[in-house]
Amino acid sequence: MYRNTYNHVFVILLFYVVTIVSFQPDIVEYDGHLSIKLQHAFDQVQEPQFLDRGSVQIQSIRTGAVTLQQPPFSPTFCQRLHLAKHRDGLYRLRAFVRTLDGKESTFLTFVKACSIVESHLSDILTVSLDHTGSVIAVSMSTSPAVCEGHHVPAESLKNFNTTVFVKHMEQGPVPDTAAYIQKIEKEREARERGETKDNRSFLAKYWMYIVPVVIFVVLSGAANPEGGAGAGGGGAGR
Repeated sequence: MYRNTYNHVFVILLFYVVTIVSFQPDIVEYDGHLSIKLQHAFDQVQEPQFLDRGSVQIQSIRTGAVTLQQPPFSPTFCQRLHLAKHRDGLYRLRAFVRTLDGKESTFLTFVKACSIVESHLSDILTVSLDHTGSVIAVSMSTSPAVCEGHHVPAESLKNFNTTVFVKHMEQGPVPDTAAYIQKIEKEREARERGETKDNRSFLAKYWMYIVPVVIFVVLSGAANPEGGAGAGGGGAGR
């Protein structure tokens, strides 16, 4: 009785879970506009001073249409960036994301200062979205990602060459619930009618009974020679 109740509860819960997953809207059904303000910092201190770098306008989160505005940088910027590189410091980026309905969120990311210099200010921004179209992360990377010690003239560092990717969360495949529930129901009905056959081998079925018997026989056989030897010794004493 308890087993049948458990099976029914399990089937009902499984049906509801898969129904919820199946009826989640596809990410391509979502669209909208995102405004991202970028700030960066080079100071190797606990609370660095962030300066304005530019902005990113994502016209459509579905198609990934992007507009960038990043003005040229001054020689002072290049000097500070080179100084951070020589000190093996970090290049920090702060992104302020704002949606059309006024929701705001802030994300921090960073790379090695040497990597942003050796990439000639070519960086990659990845804006990650969840299944509702909300931003869950803004990350930055460079190519190459590893510093190789190449010399880059300061005068060549004037403008960022930024590539923006809009990454949607991927949903896993939906299981075949109907077939699985039907299989469980058939197994339950077969158990109730006593039609379920155990196809296991003889040893697989009764090993828990066979093993103690074998151990008992082995121990008994090992003890008999000692008993015989003791009896022979007693006869010689007489």
